[in-house]
Amino acid sequence: MIESCLPISALLKEWQRLRLLTALDRHFALQMAKIHHNHSDELLLFCALLSRQLSAQHPCLKLDELDFTNPLAERQPSCQITVSIDECQQRLLSFAPVGRPGDDKPLILDGNKLYLKRYYDFECQVAEKLLALSSQHYPSNDASIQALNALYPSGNELDWQKIATATAFSQQLAIITGGPGTGKTTTVTKLLLLLCAQDELTIKLVAPTGKAAARLTESIKASKRRLATELSTLDGIDINALERIPEDASTLHRLLGVLPNSHQFRHHQANPLHLDVLVVDEASMVDLPMMQRLLSALPSHARLILLGDQDQLASVEAGAVLADICAGLAVNHGWQMRYSPAFAANLSAMTGHDMSGLVSHNSGLGDNLCMLRHSHRFVGDAGIGVLAKAVNECDKQAIRRAWAHNYSEITWLDDQQQGLEPLKELAVEQYRDYLIVINRADVSPEDMIERYNQFRILCATRAGDYGVEGINLHVTQALKQAGLIRPENEFYAGRPVIIQSNDYNLGLFNGDIGLILPDSSQGSMRLMAHFVQADGSILKVLPARLPNHETCFAMTVHKSQGSEFAHVAFVLPPNPSPAQKQLLTKELIYTAITRAKLAFTCLGTQRVFEMASMQKTARASGLAARLWPSF
Repeated sequence: MIESCLPISALLKEWQRLRLLTALDRHFALQMAKIHHNHSDELLLFCALLSRQLSAQHPCLKLDELDFTNPLAERQPSCQITVSIDECQQRLLSFAPVGRPGDDKPLILDGNKLYLKRYYDFECQVAEKLLALSSQHYPSNDASIQALNALYPSGNELDWQKIATATAFSQQLAIITGGPGTGKTTTVTKLLLLLCAQDELTIKLVAPTGKAAARLTESIKASKRRLATELSTLDGIDINALERIPEDASTLHRLLGVLPNSHQFRHHQANPLHLDVLVVDEASMVDLPMMQRLLSALPSHARLILLGDQDQLASVEAGAVLADICAGLAVNHGWQMRYSPAFAANLSAMTGHDMSGLVSHNSGLGDNLCMLRHSHRFVGDAGIGVLAKAVNECDKQAIRRAWAHNYSEITWLDDQQQGLEPLKELAVEQYRDYLIVINRADVSPEDMIERYNQFRILCATRAGDYGVEGINLHVTQALKQAGLIRPENEFYAGRPVIIQSNDYNLGLFNGDIGLILPDSSQGSMRLMAHFVQADGSILKVLPARLPNHETCFAMTVHKSQGSEFAHVAFVLPPNPSPAQKQLLTKELIYTAITRAKLAFTCLGTQRVFEMASMQKTARASGLAARLWPSF
């Protein structure tokens, strides 16, 4: 079955040396073979490849997508599978640890997909729960329709925010997706207003990370302020219902209740959450295991509203749940919304729009989905929006036109001539604003953090001169030379830090960002790490007590999800390695661009930028097929 230039055990060791496999991948394969007394070459190979898939955030290994001539890379040594997919499936099922769906085996082969049973169960349970939620509908009444029409006065064109609000009002499960500035938070605030006007409800707002939760809190507060002004001139709206909309968002971990020194949560299927409506922002960041835990803890009567941008980077752990939920639209309708005949009629009655032209008899989750397209942040021909759209559509010519247009909002720094010098000069210029007020008593920690958050350097990779580690060192040195910081000690005034691991006792989590600032609240002046919490308050921690952390003048694009900055500087490696090329995708570029509100600067070469923009992320998963009948 396998033709290889080396014995498979030796081949795996060589792949580990070449960093095509991790030590964990190889040892997982060897342990599976040892436990089940089977050192077959086929079992060793597929266990190693499955482990590698999980390391790369794929929930499963798709047999028909393997390059059997060289399944890992265009580098020797390689091996070749000499049988068909059907024969390969039969051979795998002959091994003791491999079973079919329903079997209690450590590995499950479902069609052409090989899973660890744990992840197979996660995927099935998430699909089962989402489908169950999607089948529950709620009727509208004259009062709710009147309120909806008051919030969204009718126009000639389809108002997709109005349609999204009507969709979520009518369904137990609602998914509202769209890019930055398309009005997801405004839409959900109006939805919550309609729900609160109808009944007394316990509503919870959550996001995957602390900074995403803090931004959701700010966005909900701003939406409520805007609505309060609008409601004063509208009839048919219960203005008191606005006060019942919560403002404080928390993290998913805090909502589920972390148990110290445990991977389990306080809330689960046997102890569900106490809520009626759950709003999850930045849903693209929620991985498959976390989504399973969240859905298991959801009460049977509760509404679930998922908000997110399906085009952003997927979660840093296994799965791409939001993308899988939305995947059926691309296959069936070219990203056009389609509804069942009954639900299209319901939307027509609620919104006053004629939805009869958007009917499909095989809509899948279409009745629960709404995609917002019009960006209120990048209006007209704003350069950031134009470039983000071109990257998202993998349109090389449009990307070139965007850069050639000389938009004032986007700037190209070609590193071939001056290397990192232009970036260091930009960092000194941008970070000066918060560093020059560090020792001023009249500037609050909140103001300093807000000043710091106006600018951020985002990197595609961690290692190397053009990765987070190298850029942080270069920027630290440049700021020192400019006299803005004094980094003689590990902790110094003005040092930004990003947390690298969870500390439930302190209430700090992976990805939280704070500033080391002078603090005199205890009488004597000392340095404290200051973090903005989800409710907007400041958490102060002695620097020596901080969990694993690093300097954060620069951070990865992944860690920036859920954040916005006035100005983003994005760094690309000039000569990416094969491993780095796999990380450089259009989702990464798109996410980096859309973190910027006013200005986007890119340090790199056009060749690497375009190469990354043409490469799409495709995670091996069976979830989309379980959610969409025709997928």
